Amino acid sequence: MKPSFCRTPINRLSAFLCSAAFAAGATPAAAQDAALAFSPAAVAAAANAVSAVTGENDASSSALARGRYAVVIDVEQNRLFFKQGDLTLWSAPVGTGTGLRLQAGEQEWKFATPDGTFQVQYKEQNPVWYAADWYFVENGLPIPPPADPKRSFPGALGAAAMYIGRDVAIHGTNKPELLGQRVSHGCIRLSNKDALRLYHNVQVGTEVVIVGGESVPERVVTPERLQAQKAKATFDPARPAPADPTLDGWKALPTRGLLVVLDNELRLKKESTRWPEVAALLLDRGVKAKDDAALAGLMNRADRLPNEVIRREYATLLADAFARSAFRTLETLSRLDEERGAAAGRAIVEATMNLYHGDFNDAAAPWPTARVPRDVLPTEALEGWLVLAEAEKALR
Repeated sequence: MKPSFCRTPINRLSAFLCSAAFAAGATPAAAQDAALAFSPAAVAAAANAVSAVTGENDASSSALARGRYAVVIDVEQNRLFFKQGDLTLWSAPVGTGTGLRLQAGEQEWKFATPDGTFQVQYKEQNPVWYAADWYFVENGLPIPPPADPKRSFPGALGAAAMYIGRDVAIHGTNKPELLGQRVSHGCIRLSNKDALRLYHNVQVGTEVVIVGGESVPERVVTPERLQAQKAKATFDPARPAPADPTLDGWKALPTRGLLVVLDNELRLKKESTRWPEVAALLLDRGVKAKDDAALAGLMNRADRLPNEVIRREYATLLADAFARSAFRTLETLSRLDEERGAAAGRAIVEATMNLYHGDFNDAAAPWPTARVPRDVLPTEALEGWLVLAEAEKALR
């Protein structure tokens, strides 16, 4: 049996999306938000209390057991949780594998989301899907050669994708109305805003735990049956993503105005706030457009956030800034005043290390100062490096 590949190399890391055949019902779960601390002892104590109330059990995750960040996907509930320890920072509905087995002559593909423990291997914004053979088979189309342009579908994976194995990815979708159902070929679909949120929350090496897949029944289908039900199809790689006028308006604002929006969104209740999207816009400006005010504005707010849950997630965005542009982050950190620089430095170090699933003494452990040796730094970045070195002492 051939797996439904979500990702395969075509001269680069690229995506084989596991998308929709048709939907089956599911029951979404409520998110659990709670205050937490980076102290493993504090996280463990709070986790025990939450587990006693919710009945959640993530014992299969070594990262969560150590009070680290991890992604948990419950296939039975069709829901994703971004957590530290047993505490949920946010959650969202997802689309997961249908469990269908497509048979076409001597070929067959199974479209199931696998249970297991994985790590983020690669992530990208605005990914391109390179269509697998099953896409052409189930649509009654001739299968093109491997590198044929007919296989390329920009936008089919949504706004961002996190690859966790050769056969599975977490990515956005152009059909958010189908989230919360079993609609994919094995990958995990999020809304585009949540896919971008997760993109900034995780790093290579962050643990992903998938549970509940054993509850999905398997059914055998043929291409002819899928084509006959084309009106029910839940995957159209050429369909444009839904418009978001509010987000488009924010993108047009100058950085000063966008920072005001961020402050306002941070004050709103969790049910209505969109602060992660605003912070992501500022992060991209700071990293991609080399907008010093955007990056400094994000860092300056690290010590004056409204609650601990937001602080823990906000720290992952600062860690993402360092991961994507270490020198710019260090230069910006060097220009902050001592108190705010220290707060931003602690956030970067703590989030970077707690996003890693392994032991801090591992050779591969992502200590920020090891990534950028002191002797290669320009003078304007040295003070920022020293801030990170000081923050690392608390974890070493």
